[in-house]
Amino acid sequence: MEDKAIDFELNNENENITTSDSKYTAYIDKFNSICSGKAGVFITSLLLAALIWTATLTITKSENLPGGNLFGLFVVFVCSLLLGALLSRLPFLQLPNLLGMLLAGLLLTNIQAINVVQNIQQSWSVSLRNIALVVILLRSGLELDPVALKKLKRTVITLAFGPCIIEALTVAVAANLLLELPWLWGLQLGFVLGAVSPAIVVPQLLKLQDQGFGVNEGIPTLVMAASSCDDVLAISLFTVFLGVAFSTGDLIFNIFRGPLEILLGITIGCLSGFILSFIPSNHE
Repeated sequence: MEDKAIDFELNNENENITTSDSKYTAYIDKFNSICSGKAGVFITSLLLAALIWTATLTITKSENLPGGNLFGLFVVFVCSLLLGALLSRLPFLQLPNLLGMLLAGLLLTNIQAINVVQNIQQSWSVSLRNIALVVILLRSGLELDPVALKKLKRTVITLAFGPCIIEALTVAVAANLLLELPWLWGLQLGFVLGAVSPAIVVPQLLKLQDQGFGVNEGIPTLVMAASSCDDVLAISLFTVFLGVAFSTGDLIFNIFRGPLEILLGITIGCLSGFILSFIPSNHE
């Protein structure tokens, strides 16, 4: 009788353990189902954002609190990603996430109740914009196909310089006739409006290139190379006309400063590329 009682108790304990294990497994499965898919990506993104903010807070203290410079940058960054992801996932509209990022910037800048952009230092804003342009152009340059670029070199030059110059001259004439702007100001406005936006063109072309669209014809290489040269031309000529309009020194130097900066940039870039082709060694 005692042996039967002991066996009965052991069986009850085993059943309790099995029941608790099944409940634990059910909870784990339910938690995994919640954290999988888009919900899991969203939860992971929130945790990463919280960890980044906490880590920078321990280092920078008040700079990462409301009213601080880094806090404003952090809010703009997170809100841009969230609104961009939201618009890109709307089932009835095929919108790029860049549109959501632009809307987030407009809202955070123009709504006074949530205007955190005013806390961002101007020097930081200018530096980050320049860094963003460099990163975009680097991505564009690294994805170029040398064979296709050599084959389409004449088309690249035509597509890079022709539309930009024609658009700038058209805008300058219209600004002079309709708005009575001076020619120097009209040309500045023309090259501002005539420049290609690499933040829009390059990421979308890279996506199309990854999907195989137009790769055999060299279309992504053609457009990315032309857009980069277009920006260089527009920025350089805008700088030239801006220097002439606000000339305080030698006029000849102000005119040739833009082309000299281009030549200096090309020289430094070629020299840096030549050095980096040997460092690190190809054998390592």
